[in-house]
Amino acid sequence: MKNENKDGATILIVDDNPSNVEIAASLLSGEQYNVEFALSGEEALQWVSLASFDLILMDIMMPGLDGYETSQRIKEVEAYKDVPIIFLTAKTDTESLNKAFDAGGVDYLTKPFRPEELLARVATHVALKKSKEALNEWNQQLEEKVKARTKELEASNAKLAIAVKDLEKLDFAKTEFLHMVSHEIRTPLNGILGGVELMKMSELPQEVLEYLAMLDQSTKRLERFSLQALEISNLNVNGASVFSKIEFSLPSFIESFMQEFTEKNPRAKSRLVLQKTDPEITIEADVNYLRKALEIVTDNALVYSPDDQPVEISIDREGGRAICTVRDHGEGFPSAILEKSLLKFNTGMEHQDQHTGLNLHFARTIMQHHNCEFYLSNHPDGGGVVTFKFPKNS
Repeated sequence: MKNENKDGATILIVDDNPSNVEIAASLLSGEQYNVEFALSGEEALQWVSLASFDLILMDIMMPGLDGYETSQRIKEVEAYKDVPIIFLTAKTDTESLNKAFDAGGVDYLTKPFRPEELLARVATHVALKKSKEALNEWNQQLEEKVKARTKELEASNAKLAIAVKDLEKLDFAKTEFLHMVSHEIRTPLNGILGGVELMKMSELPQEVLEYLAMLDQSTKRLERFSLQALEISNLNVNGASVFSKIEFSLPSFIESFMQEFTEKNPRAKSRLVLQKTDPEITIEADVNYLRKALEIVTDNALVYSPDDQPVEISIDREGGRAICTVRDHGEGFPSAILEKSLLKFNTGMEHQDQHTGLNLHFARTIMQHHNCEFYLSNHPDGGGVVTFKFPKNS
């Protein structure tokens, strides 16, 4: 007997008593289940090999293969490991029930069973089986998606690794080229510089001396560029390992720097002003490299400030971090410059021929390898500001 409604679950009733089969089949068919039956354990095994069922109602006491053995053999079939088996039994002793569960049963009904109880137990276990199947299917789909996505990510990572490797090679080649070019420039440059110095010592017409001054200025600018390019190259390759860091007083260092700077640039003597709030501020840095960075920034500020205006160097503390700022009283940095990063060579940084963006890039490179923040801004009252923000001392 079979209900042809394909939307319902399919139930196999196994009982050697036709009357019991008819009663159960009638109840289940009325609830839109598809029903098949077997009158022996052997017949049930045949059905299992031919069809697929969502639940099995299994009588225990049958001639030949009883319900226990039939259940055990059904559970040996891979496709039926998760198919619920409800035992129909007149035995309610603990030993019999334990044996039923050991044989693969998930529940039992006591004969004679009540119709509403049968339908409730069947509906519950069919719903559980359907939910488990849906969950397994969802998990399988998810696993397939994860595998597919993993494969895509592995392919992307492989491409990215190749791209990173190529970029590293390109960056190394660029650095090596810059290093080589800087070295190659130095050799003829030294000859030009020496020749200019010798010619300046000779008695020459004023016009020629003016040309020599122009040549001297250009060659010295090229010399500065060459030296900075070499040092940037060295920093990019070796990083902070080139530094010899020590702990020292920042205010004392700035005072010493200002004295040395004004000795080399007498016109700056009356223009450099130091403002400090805490004489005990200490930092850890490479003195020589920090001096180079501060010299670049200070020289830049003097160039872009009017001759009658000061350049203010301030020292302060913020959240345990030392702050040093250099402010000029000129027109300030153009907005286009503030929006651009100094991480790259920025030819747009130049304001006059003798001051290029490479200077400030070099200063920033030095400070970044000190784990120090270095940024440009404009003061609300006018003028450009360069800020050194040092890390906390450990």
